[in-house]
Amino acid sequence: MQPKTLMKIAGIIAEYNPFHNGHRYHIEQTRRRTGCDAVVVVMSGDFVQRGVPAVTDRFLRAEAALRCGADVVLELPVYGATASAEDFASAGIRALTALSCVDIVSYGAEDATGADGCNTFRETAQFLLDDPEDFHSELLSHVREGNSYAKARSLALSEFRPEAAELLSKPNNILAVEYEKAILASGSKLSTCAIPRSDRGYHDTAVDELCSATAIRESLSAEGRIPAVAVPEEASALYASLNAENAVSADDFSDMLFAELSAHTTASLSALYDIPEDLANRILEAAKRPFTWTSLAESVKCKAYTRTRIDRALCHTLLRLTRKDADIFRKELPYLRVLGFRRDAEDLIAEMEKSSKVPLLVRFLRDSAKLSGDAERFLSTDLRASALYSQVLYRKAGILREDARRRLLTV
Repeated sequence: MQPKTLMKIAGIIAEYNPFHNGHRYHIEQTRRRTGCDAVVVVMSGDFVQRGVPAVTDRFLRAEAALRCGADVVLELPVYGATASAEDFASAGIRALTALSCVDIVSYGAEDATGADGCNTFRETAQFLLDDPEDFHSELLSHVREGNSYAKARSLALSEFRPEAAELLSKPNNILAVEYEKAILASGSKLSTCAIPRSDRGYHDTAVDELCSATAIRESLSAEGRIPAVAVPEEASALYASLNAENAVSADDFSDMLFAELSAHTTASLSALYDIPEDLANRILEAAKRPFTWTSLAESVKCKAYTRTRIDRALCHTLLRLTRKDADIFRKELPYLRVLGFRRDAEDLIAEMEKSSKVPLLVRFLRDSAKLSGDAERFLSTDLRASALYSQVLYRKAGILREDARRRLLTV
């Protein structure tokens, strides 16, 4: 690989839950449109932004990405990976910025068409950052009516920026705007490249060559396997042993969640990340009866709290994520962990180790031993999340995962 002075590096923030043809298309288009020499991916770990576990192991997802065009895959710490769209995007942008060698961030979006694609998202992001007083008042009035924040924002935008309300009605557009917001708010020097989604859309459940991750997960649940037509040939062998019996779901953590909730009061639960007191009360009241994760979330869901918001609250309960540490995480990224890299990207890894503004965990046991204070505590949280996921895999399918503290993929 070329020396850094001759390299242009693109970054992607992703979940790959699971990695599919659309993701490979995104990487290919990123290379074509940016002319970059390397693609660095910051990826969620065992738990994802919707507040549920990934259907399969993070190392398998990282390996699929590496075999299909990525050069390096890093793990986004769990405080960023399981956050709201705003905090998830902010964490991903802070990670790519902290590496100090990434030039451009590439994101997929439903409306990323035309030469001004990024400008449309950036203009909407700037409006939301400016938060004009009349818009803010309208938003608060809709919140007071009992709407979720996302719904209240959409209603307010319909009054002041109808085109923005339409833009933000689609999930990947929402993340696109949040990436632009994070760049503007932080003063990051990252430029952006918007890639049109190649599939039918996030919520579409039709299975074909370019279907969504949602469709693939539903097919896995219903048919017991990942549809071969939907994943790249280079990744298909990795999914060969994945079936409904060993794919992980939120309900697999129901007993662990019960044990956590049984120890909480309203005060202690509302001290956790993104769980206000009224939501804590609703959760604890519903948890007085036997439940699965799904049945509990459905019984708590209401106009003010969407299913995804509740899933995140339950996830933060399970993983013991606190509001105090979330505030610390927003101010300072504690570290980044390299999950794997291509063998011809060794020079890039060496450059990243030199340039990164946060501790970079490449050889995990060696590098993590240097952490202390807040970073050491955040790492313990990430390792606990990994251990819970490993326990479910073992109990459910007899799969004993390789010790994550010693693992580094090279492809």
